[in-house]
Amino acid sequence: MTQSRIAHNTFLNILGLGVPLAVAFFVMPIAAHHLGAARFGLLGLAWALTEYLTLFDLGLGRATVKFVADGLHGDAAELGETASLATIAQLLAGAVGGLLFFIAARPIVDIAFDLPPELVGEAVGMFRVVGLNLPVVLLLSALRAILEGAQRFDLSNSVRTLSSSASVIIPAIGAVMGASLPTILLWVLGTRVVVAGIYLAAIRYAVPALAWRIPRRWTTLTKLLSFGGWVFVSNAVTPLLVYFDRFALAAIAGVAAVGFYTAPYEGVTRLLLLPISLVVSLFPALTALERTSDRGRLKELLSASGRTLTVVMVPPLAIVIAFAPDLLQLWLGPAYAEQTTMALRIIAFGVLMNALAHPLFISLYAVNRPDLPAKFHLVELAIHLPLTIVLIRSFGIAGAAAAWTARVTLDFLLLIAATSRVTGMTVGAVAG
Repeated sequence: MTQSRIAHNTFLNILGLGVPLAVAFFVMPIAAHHLGAARFGLLGLAWALTEYLTLFDLGLGRATVKFVADGLHGDAAELGETASLATIAQLLAGAVGGLLFFIAARPIVDIAFDLPPELVGEAVGMFRVVGLNLPVVLLLSALRAILEGAQRFDLSNSVRTLSSSASVIIPAIGAVMGASLPTILLWVLGTRVVVAGIYLAAIRYAVPALAWRIPRRWTTLTKLLSFGGWVFVSNAVTPLLVYFDRFALAAIAGVAAVGFYTAPYEGVTRLLLLPISLVVSLFPALTALERTSDRGRLKELLSASGRTLTVVMVPPLAIVIAFAPDLLQLWLGPAYAEQTTMALRIIAFGVLMNALAHPLFISLYAVNRPDLPAKFHLVELAIHLPLTIVLIRSFGIAGAAAAWTARVTLDFLLLIAATSRVTGMTVGAVAG
């Protein structure tokens, strides 16, 4: 029953991520056309910064899922205390981060960007509104995590689809109407406030045992921050692990090399949507099994997830590896086929390693060992940075691909060893 439920929830997660992407595909050209290249570029930066500034949640998003899933198998007072503290903490963290970014908006624009004088004021206003958005963005993250902890992915994905779609549709409408960038983002902020109200109503309906309360047991906050702190370490290091190769390529091989590398990388790594969607639904299920001390079922579910990912991921990646030059020529043209065939094949193998690592990574969170993935990421960072430079200098674009694939393969092997030790599973069973 659990496996079928996870499969159902994974499908819902894919829809929750995929539908807004499809909406953006059709809507963004409208915004780009009416805003012009420079202003649309600023809007893109606002989206990227909003995403990056969610680091201010201090890892509490994952912690909320974990401890809400735990709390559903405990007493109602503990559940209400956990949910209330997690939500207040993320709202306050967002307020602090948003205030700092609001204050820093003018220096950021003056120092980091070379803008035409007529765009400077609009850019400053836009970044200030990004700061105003941050507390609400983290509030939405906390509320969605409560629904995910309760395994109500039907509701969480329905609301997330609405919110994410509105975040790209509203800028397009604003662009057509001739609104300024700060005004557009204020409209987005208003939509997010409405969405927060919808989340609260959904939580009341889906988790009737949860009663919001004024926090009194501050040891619960210590638990949340202790778990979330390790998640924060991973979240802070991951962007360096993912994007350092592009900066190194630009510095060593030139900006054109980054273009040749980025397109095939982004194309094949889109296949990671499946393992990402799987682990979101897997996390609360594994947490619930750990809470009830059902290690046998936990091991069975983890092994089944690895086998499923192997069956689903190997065929498309094998096609990519076998027909890489043909696919590149058809998709991007002969220049890409000539420059990046080897890189695409190497990245495709890395995608398989990374996909299989996802259930192992989340299983360590479920058994309350978030410190292990964080420590692995720090070790990988120390190895990845110099290795990337060496391989790019020797092999160019293929070297960047090899560095990324070596890093995710090392991560997979470390997670196999750690999961085997923590859960008592054999290495063979962990590896699927």
